[in-house]
Amino acid sequence: MSSNVLVFGANGYIGYGIASGLRRSGFHVYGVIRNVDAIADQLGKCSIIVDAVGFTKSLSEIILKAVVSAGKQRTQDGKLAHYAPLFIFTSGIMTYGDTSVYGLRPLDETIKPNPQTMEMKAREEHENLVLATSSSIVHTTVIRPGFVYGSHGGFVADLFYSEKPAVIHGRRDKRWSWIHIDDLAEGYVLVARASRSLVSGQIWNLAAPNDNPTYEEVRSNMARVSGQQIEYKEASSSDRTPPRWDTDSIINPSKAIEQLGWRPKHVGYIQEIETYYKSWAAYKQQQ
Repeated sequence: MSSNVLVFGANGYIGYGIASGLRRSGFHVYGVIRNVDAIADQLGKCSIIVDAVGFTKSLSEIILKAVVSAGKQRTQDGKLAHYAPLFIFTSGIMTYGDTSVYGLRPLDETIKPNPQTMEMKAREEHENLVLATSSSIVHTTVIRPGFVYGSHGGFVADLFYSEKPAVIHGRRDKRWSWIHIDDLAEGYVLVARASRSLVSGQIWNLAAPNDNPTYEEVRSNMARVSGQQIEYKEASSSDRTPPRWDTDSIINPSKAIEQLGWRPKHVGYIQEIETYYKSWAAYKQQQ
């Protein structure tokens, strides 16, 4: 097996963090931005392929088909199964949707999602398609990260820090799980190094076990470090914050901890939020 890794979406916030973590761990990492057709040869040389683009039905399906095609070539249609690549699809905890029937119980990988939007329903269906594709020509696995923070931040940081005043939409007590980008990258490293029999056809929830502050705590601390005023509003379809977020999304990472030996090292988003805000603000000034 080669140590070559191909990361789709390596120029994005999460994709770059994953690619950097894999490189630090000794893998040879290649990045792809959008052009799938131009990298067919490189796909065939890689034993690990990561989709970190962010789910888009058409593009995600194209990537999966390209991976399957590469797997067929690498294994000679399954005759050389030991060359089958590992494909990691990056999903997210919002796929779970409204799981209020479980109360505040942390959601593990056995809980069936109940997505509330067509977008999240399509993402769940793609997760299932990825897992069903696992075979002698390609091993597949799905990672569901919590809300990702650290470095210059990503979509969530842009959404909340750019909103002036800081608006708290809907429920103040809803909770989401968070994970530092470096801890997330370490999870990908461990999946990449694990035996294929362990990870093939599996879902992995990745978030710090106790990092799930209330929405009001997150927004209030964001406002404090950025000097914003706070407004409270009822959630509605016209709000800038997606209404699908008006639910609890607390995930249980015990499977990754127990089976992969994953251990998040960062203490939590709110504990170091001033540092993360300054990093985000400096990054925006450079753009």
